[in-house]
Amino acid sequence: MRFIRENYLLLVIIFIGIALRLWGLGFGLPYQFHQDEPIIVNHALAYGAGDFNPHFFIIPPLTSYILFFFYGVYFLTLNVFGATKGLETFAISFFKDPTFFYLIGRAAIGLLPSAFNIYLTYRLALKFFSKRAALYSAFLMSVFFLNVVNGHYVYTDNLLVLFILLTYLAMSRLIQRPAAGNYIASAVLIGISVAIKYNSAVLIVPFFVAHFIVNRGRPLRNIVFNCNLLLALVFIPLVFIICNPFSIIDWRFFLLSVTGKIRHCYVGWSHHVIYSMFQGLGIIPTILAIAGFLYAFIKIDKKILFLVAFPVIFYMHLVFASQPFSRYVLALIPFISIILGFFIYDYLYPKLRARVFKIAAILASVAIIMPTAIKSVKADILFSRPDTRAEAAAWIERNIPAFSKIAFDNTSYTPQLKQTKAQLEDKYRIADIQPGLGLLKRKKLGFQLKAIEGGKAYEVYYLGEGSEFAGQFFNLWPIIKNNLAELKKRNIEYVVFNNMTNLESTRQLYTDITNRYKPVAVFNPYKESKFRRPYDEIATTCLPILGKELFSREKNGPYIIIYKIR
Repeated sequence: MRFIRENYLLLVIIFIGIALRLWGLGFGLPYQFHQDEPIIVNHALAYGAGDFNPHFFIIPPLTSYILFFFYGVYFLTLNVFGATKGLETFAISFFKDPTFFYLIGRAAIGLLPSAFNIYLTYRLALKFFSKRAALYSAFLMSVFFLNVVNGHYVYTDNLLVLFILLTYLAMSRLIQRPAAGNYIASAVLIGISVAIKYNSAVLIVPFFVAHFIVNRGRPLRNIVFNCNLLLALVFIPLVFIICNPFSIIDWRFFLLSVTGKIRHCYVGWSHHVIYSMFQGLGIIPTILAIAGFLYAFIKIDKKILFLVAFPVIFYMHLVFASQPFSRYVLALIPFISIILGFFIYDYLYPKLRARVFKIAAILASVAIIMPTAIKSVKADILFSRPDTRAEAAAWIERNIPAFSKIAFDNTSYTPQLKQTKAQLEDKYRIADIQPGLGLLKRKKLGFQLKAIEGGKAYEVYYLGEGSEFAGQFFNLWPIIKNNLAELKKRNIEYVVFNNMTNLESTRQLYTDITNRYKPVAVFNPYKESKFRRPYDEIATTCLPILGKELFSREKNGPYIIIYKIR
């Protein structure tokens, strides 16, 4: 009871954060409308076949290993109560209806870490600043739009933020007490963080800053050749290898993946500020946070230097070697929240003497985050409504006979239908295109074939310009040339378009078909009726980030048009 009395505001803030993340958690299910979620889920399930080599290192496997543990607990629970008859029945149940598997993943990898990050941000802020500033930092973490949206997803980012915060807390203890145990704890957490996402290796910078802070005044030789430091530098790669053992066992493929297959580019100094932060956090909070960082640099306090070392270096990494997607700044948000709490409540607020000004400052601090909080609520409303792809799939199953030939213009933004037995069997011949996964993919096909028994299936094709990657992602098969003559030649009966395609040839096909045929069904997510490109051309994974696009919608998903061409 004492804890509740002393921390009731923090508990309310955490409750708000959980509610915002829980609302709409089952979006889209049983379909999968987030492009990246299946990467984690499918790998986690594949380990059940006994091969723990992910054969895919672009994303480190630790997140999928963790999810595999939760799936193991789920399987054992079902087995104890007689709800499943073995591993094969368990696997087939996923292909029949993956709803509960994705709910487990979203809760364990998305919601819970994202909610726990609110508390960890409070704890970290409290080590440097007042309780008032720490509570405000936690409140920001609770309602920031980017945090809320990504708290719904099965992906690496929430776990990454979790372990970055745990690492910072461990390094803070190192500064207070530079014992070997605190060095090792920090090193272990850095190794785990890198095993979740490679770019968290940037944590080595604040680790060195913490080391130099506790050893200031000593000779440089003693600082560099410090036993605790050297021990920690051994533990970091050791823990990474333990968490990702096939980085050594399958080292050739691992090196090939991390040196040549990870996509990154120069995105510029302003992109993640103007797009990711302005849209994901709000314009005023971002500007005030930048002002807080600048003030911290001018002040050059040792504890502030340690706190801002990671976000500054990490942002430089984002500038030169990242992607334009907003989720890349999630690791920065706790530090932005802490600096914003410090700047408002430990720097500006104490300068106000009159009570009325203090009340006005509190109200203003709440008002500046209302836009991002409103966006979070809007996102949850969209998450909780039927997706246009689900509506289109239901319409197809009601109105189009089974085994009809249907062509889709994109795999991620189209209704998800079960393919025919003959098409699934045809995929056996491309199972070996991705090295090391042939056996697993054959098993997957076997489960899919058993799962379609008694269900309605269609002869599904995908419009494209090449099939070189078809063996890596089975949902991109079979590919058919995107021109009307080829569709006629293959006796395609229906074509399904959406407004997200980027292929010029597919857009030309859309023009050709609209000039000859009228649509038989339209599924519009927008308030206005016209077919148009999305305002947000960057957020293509699931939910749009750009406010103009978000608030133009009544539901999530692309604009879908179905044509009958026979």
